[in-house]
Amino acid sequence: MDYEGRIARLAARLSDAHVDALLVTNLTNVRYLTGFSGTNAQLLVTPGGATFLTDPRYRARAADLVRGADVAIYSNPTTGGLTGELPAHVARASAARVGVEAATMTIAVRDAVAAALPDVEIAPTHGLVEDLRRVKDTEEIALVREAVRLADETFERVLDRVVPGVTEAEIALEIEVAARRAGGDGVSFDPIVGSGPLSAHIHHTASDRVLELGDVVLLDLGARLDGYCSDLTRTVVLGPAPDDVAELYDVVLRAQTAGIEAVRAGAVTGDVDRAARGVIADAGHGELFGHGLGHGVGLDIHEAPRLYEPGTDTLRAGDVVTVEPGVYVPGRAGVRIEDCVLVGDDGGEVLGKAPKDRLVELRRGPS
Repeated sequence: MDYEGRIARLAARLSDAHVDALLVTNLTNVRYLTGFSGTNAQLLVTPGGATFLTDPRYRARAADLVRGADVAIYSNPTTGGLTGELPAHVARASAARVGVEAATMTIAVRDAVAAALPDVEIAPTHGLVEDLRRVKDTEEIALVREAVRLADETFERVLDRVVPGVTEAEIALEIEVAARRAGGDGVSFDPIVGSGPLSAHIHHTASDRVLELGDVVLLDLGARLDGYCSDLTRTVVLGPAPDDVAELYDVVLRAQTAGIEAVRAGAVTGDVDRAARGVIADAGHGELFGHGLGHGVGLDIHEAPRLYEPGTDTLRAGDVVTVEPGVYVPGRAGVRIEDCVLVGDDGGEVLGKAPKDRLVELRRGPS
């Protein structure tokens, strides 16, 4: 990864944000900029370079992982920590106005930083690193591709466990195990397993409900590899598909196809959402599609850009977004189909290969 290049591109944006330095405290952003992963780290970025700060627990890890920045270990970790170390580095950079990440820094940390820098203006900034992160480079795309492949494999492994008599929670555990057995670092997020009427819960927490013949089962899962995420949703039926569920699946599949066809560099995010949403609305289910069409995927499972109806952002080549329309009938069933899509100048490339061209009917008896 070109960590020096990432830091340089961020430093070049400081003047536009009207700050002399940026204190990066979001751990995902620190990882993106330096390669470090851990529970305590900050990065002070100035036009002249970057300083990575952490406590003595991470001395060896920082020496091994951090790239593109000088490493500074807190001299008084139990009493001063970040606020004890930061003033000298800010003074060395002659920074009169230091930006902080408003979306993720707590008020308590902001106040502590301000107290440690009484002669420095602390200025909120928004999305400086996140905007860099959204467009993936070649190495990142390769990692996302592999994370998607691992999610596909996880889905195939788990299908054998979707049988009458098991609980949603048991299937969710199988997803976590399967993602690791496939070669991932783990799952991208807590798996969603919604069965029967609970499949209509858009973000369901896997429960002790026991699967029964006739259930619609919504499986939303992802694998993580070297920090990079994937996101996949498939909806299956445990037994023959009722006519109403088959109709819903057809609508959602056509909506997803329309959304994917609208994905390309330069497309307005709201237009992409409307391309899929219009199919569902025309089928009479518009009020049952209660979320945006998709979101960016990378080091976070949800990141920029967002595909939603009022959106005015434009897609860029190198964005990786989900396209995940759904229809959710309260008390009956929910259907969602989701894939990760790489944005290109000529269109979108679906990265996964999990089957979706028809509603999978699992003809299985009790376990």
